[in-house]
Amino acid sequence: MSLLDKDLTLSEKHIYANCLAYILNLSQHSDNAQREYLEKQMGDIGLAAPELKKLKKTKTESVIKELQTIADIRIRRFILREMILLAIADHEISDKEIETIYTIGMKIGIKQEKINDFFIWAAKGIEWQIEGSQLVDEDL
Repeated sequence: MSLLDKDLTLSEKHIYANCLAYILNLSQHSDNAQREYLEKQMGDIGLAAPELKKLKKTKTESVIKELQTIADIRIRRFILREMILLAIADHEISDKEIETIYTIGMKIGIKQEKINDFFIWAAKGIEWQIEGSQLVDEDL
């Protein structure tokens, strides 16, 4: 089941968007790819582009508290996974970002092993993208 197929409450949509915006603001090297990803994800859950301007800069503790209000562990996992994808959208992630994501994940009830799995999954996706580009460019 894709959580984008499931109806998220308006509150969950805003928490999701705030969490992605938090990661974008945390990034020391955010770029257009990350911003475009955030805008696409907001559109996919039914939040309009003007909503992006309403997103607030927040602290890690606030993100944790917001996520803890979501009862469904699948939704919390989904949001954490999307935070990881946004953090690595530019193919870079700082130690601070990694540490922060682990802190958030563990404080909202996600085991370290599951967070590891999300990072491994995301890394495989980047490898796949790089290999795809290399296939196009090789032997030219």
